[in-house]
Amino acid sequence: MNMRNFYLILLITLFSCGKKSADTTEMPEHFKHVDQVLWVINDLDKTTAHWAKLGFDQVLNLDTVNFHFKKSGKSVAVKMAKANLGGAHITWIQPLGDESVFSRFLDSYGDGAMSLVHRLDNKKSMKKELKRLAALGVRIDEEFDFPTEKGTLSYVLMDTRNGGKYHLGLTYGDTELHMMQNLSAKNLHNMHLNQYAFAIRNENIQDVSAYWHKIGFPEFQINHPVLGEKHYYGSEVDHDLTQGWQRHGDIAYEWCIPVSIPIVYDDHIREHGEGIHHLAFSVKDMDKVLEDYRSKGYVVSMGGTWGEKGKPGSGRYEYIDLEDAGGLTMELLWSLN
Repeated sequence: MNMRNFYLILLITLFSCGKKSADTTEMPEHFKHVDQVLWVINDLDKTTAHWAKLGFDQVLNLDTVNFHFKKSGKSVAVKMAKANLGGAHITWIQPLGDESVFSRFLDSYGDGAMSLVHRLDNKKSMKKELKRLAALGVRIDEEFDFPTEKGTLSYVLMDTRNGGKYHLGLTYGDTELHMMQNLSAKNLHNMHLNQYAFAIRNENIQDVSAYWHKIGFPEFQINHPVLGEKHYYGSEVDHDLTQGWQRHGDIAYEWCIPVSIPIVYDDHIREHGEGIHHLAFSVKDMDKVLEDYRSKGYVVSMGGTWGEKGKPGSGRYEYIDLEDAGGLTMELLWSLN
């Protein structure tokens, strides 16, 4: 081998190694799983009653707890419950009057999910991650904790709402895991969490994608779905949307971007602002679930199909209007494998 070829191979090797290293360090491991959804509501009892009616009764009601906020040093009382909705771990929070990050969210956006929370192993890991995020310009919006019989639970909310459309949340340790161990994913219709989904405006796709990519998430994989039998509150429609997908973890993120209306994503943005829009669940018998929900007074807001009907890979989606059940929509998904 002559020297020219040797240096050429060396340069290619160095470039390849450097590229591989950059790719493998981009995704922090804790981002691959959502530990819980922080969901702020006006009426805890009403919200839990609705979800029990929908067939989800795995709820641990913690009644009134006192959050200690580190920035202000204040203690604030809230009503709180933990739930397992088909594999989605939920923390419902009802502010009780005192000003806090939760009451401000409620005043600004109404009922809805404000944060997806990721779990780190311990306090040392938390400090390391906060230092990494600070170097990227991501600051702490609020830190709070509260004692339980099983130990103290601690949370950090990052100031990602403006750039990323929801608060990135962090927690650590296994105290909460012990608290949740008796809440199973079982529910009336054997539904399983399939997606965490968001609604954002069309003009913000690239900025939001770049924002989360800077922090360590993958950029959006953009898709323009071809849908059939589209309907909106019982009427046929010809609306259109764009999807931005992040498939970095055990549950996919779907960013829903309305292109033409009427469409539920635009409704949510006008009512609540951009942010977390729905939880999607896989169902085995779509018609059975819809018959049950309609008999209980729930309304299908939107739906349709994808793929060639009757062929593998085709499917159907239906949205349930749950504005009065906490402001976060439910999507039902059925596919022919």
